[in-house]
Amino acid sequence: MFSVEHEFDSTIVTCLDEDGKHEDLQIILSDGVVFIRQWQESLDRFSVLEVSYKQFLDMIASMNKTEGLFKVHLIRGERYNGVGTT
Repeated sequence: MFSVEHEFDSTIVTCLDEDGKHEDLQIILSDGVVFIRQWQESLDRFSVLEVSYKQFLDMIASMNKTEGLFKVHLIRGERYNGVGTT
């Protein structure tokens, strides 16, 4: 299950662990950069990764691939639907 919230300068996707074993995962998409964060109870703070939008698209595209080396090609004017791999 996930939620999507559109803020003034970003979009926040919150992915919930329906089994309750892991903290929520948040993906914050903002102006060419993507932040992925998850609360770490033992540290009492968020662990945060900052990746480029292209790296984020590569991660998404990798979910449907077998072993190998791939390159994502962006099609101008498209978002994820415009991603092809070779």
